Amino acid sequence: MLPLDYYCQQSPITDPGDCAGLYDPLPDDIAGICRAAQGLIVHYAAPVHHPTPERMSEIDCRYMTTMLKRILELDDRPLTETRSVEKRLVGCCRDITVLVVSILRHKGIPARARYGTGTYFAAGYYNDHVILEYWNGRRWVGVDSELSPAVIEHFNIRFDPLDVPDDQFLRGGAGWLMCRNGAADPDRFGLGPNSPLHGWEFIVTEMLLDLAALNRLEMLCWDSWGLVEKSLDLSDEDKIFLDELARATLDESRSQEWAGLYEDERLRIPPVIESFSPAVKPENMPLKVQLTF
Repeated sequence: MLPLDYYCQQSPITDPGDCAGLYDPLPDDIAGICRAAQGLIVHYAAPVHHPTPERMSEIDCRYMTTMLKRILELDDRPLTETRSVEKRLVGCCRDITVLVVSILRHKGIPARARYGTGTYFAAGYYNDHVILEYWNGRRWVGVDSELSPAVIEHFNIRFDPLDVPDDQFLRGGAGWLMCRNGAADPDRFGLGPNSPLHGWEFIVTEMLLDLAALNRLEMLCWDSWGLVEKSLDLSDEDKIFLDELARATLDESRSQEWAGLYEDERLRIPPVIESFSPAVKPENMPLKVQLTF
């Protein structure tokens, strides 16, 4: 297993920079931290809020320093204060996850984001989702920091969001292996049962996002690079390579291999990526994004 202090260190994305002091008044327990984050960010597709096109651009903040500064622009009270929906940063599951991961790392608690699919939003469907894992002193615990009491009630969720069962959230590699083994239909993996965005391209994207996050690079859900670009035309060699990637990222005892896998040019994030942001009109996609790490 990787040394725990690896996941105590901020990434180029989770680093709060000169905003780090904002975290000090926040609770030290995972439940309290999640409640605080839920009061700062609203999902761009939540029925309680319909952001304007100008506000939708907030979903592409990407870096924690940018996110925190925007949160304060909207409402400059301490982060312990729950904002009205209109005064919350517009984001998604990734943003709430990354905020909680950043806070936990600031407090010396090992934490990391995991990209994959949740089974609890639509029956029989594997929905795009991001959760976090933190080390509780004995094991890595999955936490869905987006699941407020209202969301839990809306989706009739029956498990503890502070300890998400592995069969309720599938890490990226798990979906790939299920579909490769014929245990699941790849067209049931995507942005939702009524979305055209699903299938193998989506599954490969989740795998690359998850590997990057295990290497402390927590990308936007709509970022694309490497093997994703040929995911509909994978060679047999590519598929065997991705089989091994999936098995490795699902096995904590193989965590020492994650950095080496990430260095493969098919998986490593290049300086410029393509992004398919929901904030951008289809005719203007893909965006070319220059990264700063």
